Amino acid sequence: MQATQTLPDAAKDTIRREFDHAESDEPIVLWWDDGHYLEDILQQACDELDVHLKIAEETPLDLRTDPVDGEQVWYVPHVKDPEDVEGDYDWFRDIEHTGSEVALSIEDLTVRVFGSEQLQAWELKNATEADSHQQRREIARILHDQLTGGQLPTLEQLRTQIVTGGYTDPVAFILENGWANIDDDRQTVDQMKDLLTSEGVDAVAGETEPTDIVTQTRRWAVAEWLIHAGAAPDLFPSGFRAETAGAHDLPELKSVLNNTATSGVIADQYLGEELWPDVVRELDNPWQLVDCLVDAALERRLWEEWHASFEAGEYEPCLDRADERCEALRGREGYHSEYRGAYGPDNAWTQTWEQATEIARLAHRFDTWNERATDDIVSLYADEDDGTWQIDNAVLNLVVSGEPETNLPDAHPATETLADLRTHLQSEYVKYLEDLGDLVAETVEAGAPFVNEDHTYQFFTKESTGLESGQSVALFVIDALRFDLARRLVDQLREHIATLPADAPEFAIEESVWLGTLPSSTKFGKAALTPGEVQMFDISLVNGDLQPLRNNRHVTSNRRGSLLDSDGWTVTREEDDGWQSPRVAYYENDIDDMGEKGLSDIEELLARRVESLADFIGEKLEQGEWDQAYILTDHGFVLLPQQFTPERIDRPAEATDSGRRWIAGEDMDEDNPGVLLDASTRLGYLDANVSILTSPLKYFRKRGRDDARFYHSGLLPQEFVLNFISITKG
Repeated sequence: MQATQTLPDAAKDTIRREFDHAESDEPIVLWWDDGHYLEDILQQACDELDVHLKIAEETPLDLRTDPVDGEQVWYVPHVKDPEDVEGDYDWFRDIEHTGSEVALSIEDLTVRVFGSEQLQAWELKNATEADSHQQRREIARILHDQLTGGQLPTLEQLRTQIVTGGYTDPVAFILENGWANIDDDRQTVDQMKDLLTSEGVDAVAGETEPTDIVTQTRRWAVAEWLIHAGAAPDLFPSGFRAETAGAHDLPELKSVLNNTATSGVIADQYLGEELWPDVVRELDNPWQLVDCLVDAALERRLWEEWHASFEAGEYEPCLDRADERCEALRGREGYHSEYRGAYGPDNAWTQTWEQATEIARLAHRFDTWNERATDDIVSLYADEDDGTWQIDNAVLNLVVSGEPETNLPDAHPATETLADLRTHLQSEYVKYLEDLGDLVAETVEAGAPFVNEDHTYQFFTKESTGLESGQSVALFVIDALRFDLARRLVDQLREHIATLPADAPEFAIEESVWLGTLPSSTKFGKAALTPGEVQMFDISLVNGDLQPLRNNRHVTSNRRGSLLDSDGWTVTREEDDGWQSPRVAYYENDIDDMGEKGLSDIEELLARRVESLADFIGEKLEQGEWDQAYILTDHGFVLLPQQFTPERIDRPAEATDSGRRWIAGEDMDEDNPGVLLDASTRLGYLDANVSILTSPLKYFRKRGRDDARFYHSGLLPQEFVLNFISITKG
């Protein structure tokens, strides 16, 4: 039954009726309240009736002061006959001839909102009776809030709010809160049971205890969602065969998830407990119910079938199914980054399936990366869409995503299988690196595969138009920005730029593939990224020492600074100093430092460092006056999984100089470890015989070096294939 009018409207009708029955031309209506809940309601009613309202401030005698003419309402905001006070409080017998006396509380007035002849409305009056002052005040608040607005409630909704303390849906209340603070006296229990059965929860009809009512309501809601998702209704007992009208009708529990702020708690309740294991066992195709986010029995079966498919090597179906389950658990994102209809992205259930998605995708990449028939190592690794750089990125993400299953109940099968899958894939990563290294070695030995690529020592010549145009330019030279990290940085910079205000400058971002100078060590890589014509740069053996040279002069850190300074660049390593120049070269070594120092949790540190770089560079672009900016790097790196340590091997006697992953000498030949780079490789700048390692599990003994899993200067694409970023202000 729907309310037909608001409390102010009901008050107006009551006052007007009493005026109409009055014997006087200037009648007075005396309204006694019980609890002082009606003052603003009467004020609104009197304003709309154009009637004078007079309120007793101290005692009812206040109403006799300052008399006025015309129709009046006198309001006494407390009970007429207090039980704890003796005496006669009927001070206004003269009103019998000039108006009338009304003794209506907010609960009484509520009955009139629904129609005084309605028996159910009087039942509502009984439901509003409360022993404690605090409880009555809360009931009055609900009545006031619900019956003064534009959308009026039904009688059942109002009763539900009174019983539950504010909920309009008794089923939603039980599903989200259990019995909570509801009284467990017999009358309240019966009221709640009546409310639930009126909403179709027949499963509680025979229950008498609050805990049993809660349990059966939860089981009913889970059954409803399972049936809505496609489970046959006849698999359930008759009291749990909820009717679902169609795909556009939401199961009650899903509706709760659309509105709750405690989705994580609900996830633990409804995915952590098996409620219908026998029904789930009978399902022919559990993936038909992939969007159903309840019952640990369904969650268990989905995971077990997914894991079996993974073990069978069915990686693409595993990827699709895990992604579908993850999306269902995450829910949809709203305008304010909130998630509705599910459990959100920060929940262990969601994160476990998110990691399962990444695991399946990574396994598929391992399984298919070498199917591309190509001898173009650079394209194989660096292709934007299909390049194997994505494997490095996925392995990094796998480690950073941690161990989400540890926050699940012990009974969840992922707690037994997910760690093994992570370990397996990290072993597969090392195998992939070894195979990739073998492919690089075969390709180099078969010819000169890198001749037609862009090399970093050519940068200042190839980009001279932009660098020497007279426009302001900023160079961000980030040490060891591996290809996948550079691509991640680009994505985050684009996100940053997209958030700039409408009146901010526009920026165009482009990426291009360059090859780092071999050997891919810092001293050679940064020396290559200095001003000067390409023919002035080479790497030669000088007295047994492999050195980068510009115009036959050794390029040290000081020499590099001098070359930049003489070319008009201001060199800075500070985030807040030197940026006033129109030509700034900023150098940052954090990534290389983190790796070389063997810091723990390096994967997390790398991910966070890319985020901070994106913020820093984005802010500089926004604040600065540069027409052009470049993000460059000298080399990449290999990062072995935690459980792997490369083998330290001795350098041969004929080597006169060496690094961690290379050796050089006059008498180097193809019998030495690694791949020989000599005149036949036609690199153009390498004026020496250098043998470079491609195996990820070997490096030459070097004094002062430990067995850290971070290294570079070899011939794996991760070490020398680079992504340069160009940013142009529009």
